[in-house]
Amino acid sequence: MRLTVNLDSDLYAVAVSFAKAEDCSISAAVNRLLRRGLPGGQPVPSAARTRRRNGILVSLGGTPVTADTVRRIEDEDDAS
Repeated sequence: MRLTVNLDSDLYAVAVSFAKAEDCSISAAVNRLLRRGLPGGQPVPSAARTRRRNGILVSLGGTPVTADTVRRIEDEDDAS
């Protein structure tokens, strides 16, 4: 079913980030996120969170690692 919705910019950013992490379209990402929010909603099976790259199975992980993530972790290590 086709439907046009207007998302708040922060929610759109979440959907885009999730779509990149899951290697899927924004529509598929919004569907998965909505299903997770339903009572009894199940997380995406781990098999759906992998893909093959050059013949090697690659985990898509739960959260994308960005340069900001690396900097934050390095800052935390330096502070310890």
